[in-house]
Amino acid sequence: MEIVCFDMEGTLTPEIWEQVALNTGIEDFNKTTRDIPSYAELMDFRLNVMREHGVKLSDIQSAANQLDLLPGAEEFIEKVRSNFQVVILSDTFHEIAQPLMKKLGFPLLLCHNLEVQNDGSISAYNLRHETAKKQAILGFQSMGYRCFAAGDSYNDIQMFDVAEKGFFINSPEKISSSQPHIEAFDNYNDLENAFIKNSIFVK
Repeated sequence: MEIVCFDMEGTLTPEIWEQVALNTGIEDFNKTTRDIPSYAELMDFRLNVMREHGVKLSDIQSAANQLDLLPGAEEFIEKVRSNFQVVILSDTFHEIAQPLMKKLGFPLLLCHNLEVQNDGSISAYNLRHETAKKQAILGFQSMGYRCFAAGDSYNDIQMFDVAEKGFFINSPEKISSSQPHIEAFDNYNDLENAFIKNSIFVK
């Protein structure tokens, strides 16, 4: 059996925090791991901005509720499921990802958690592991699964390093060109074909 491990934001869905930036008018929320590769540093930065401007969990949840999947993502996931198991390995948080998981048909989501105060402010975040995506794939492999991985940013390279095969999808040129040994695609059809080509089970 083979598992396809997907990043979420930028890969299958828009960036939640970019919608937060649009809703609040706070430009700093536009920064993602494309700008700050260390997710811990990025979240520390976001928490400071939230405290400074009084942004609460409900504001982030509202932004997530406004988003649709990227064009073609829903049909793509349905096709991939016909041949592979699907897991979302994301640096998002369970407290804000629910609306988008519903639109994806509630695949298995492995991500992080937030610490939320009674007034709805986010006081801290709990990362499962510093390299949670990599560790998840190593765990699947230890149970005998073959894993493919797809993502769009620097924090997805940890998946590619250990997966049987990893691919960029919807990745900015500056990121994909910095890793020329990783195949990069700009559409889901080519990515699906790459999974099938590298499968030892799908003919």
